[in-house]
Amino acid sequence: MADLYSDIAVGDAKIQGVTLSFEANAAITKGQAVKYVAVASALPKVDVAGAGEKAIGIAAKTVAQGEQCPVYMSGSVVKVTFGGAITTGQRVQSGATGKVVASVPDAPATYGEATMQTELDKLHNAFGKALQSPTADGDTGLILVE
Repeated sequence: MADLYSDIAVGDAKIQGVTLSFEANAAITKGQAVKYVAVASALPKVDVAGAGEKAIGIAAKTVAQGEQCPVYMSGSVVKVTFGGAITTGQRVQSGATGKVVASVPDAPATYGEATMQTELDKLHNAFGKALQSPTADGDTGLILVE
């Protein structure tokens, strides 16, 4: 596992853009990609974003369920843990356990509606760009949250 930017820790911002706090729906670890969780008649809560889910940003603090979780959002440059190889400038989305992975649409073998929707979701669920080029799962480095 390579640390591509050792000046700050995972979950810290090199540049802090929009940062908002939300109630945590479950335990969240600093540096994980997070998503909205709809709650009836209340503001949305946040939870760890899973593979391919629409992330809104990166958790700025480790919190327990019910605590306020500050989230680095648009315009933030944040250090994250990557879930595999990514090229600098490539769009990113959430991977398993809140890691960040490449958001790369594939050329499907068939162009059925469900297949096309899967590929369009990859574009829609991208929430930033890689500012460095990790080569392996577990590498850490910077992304720009868009």
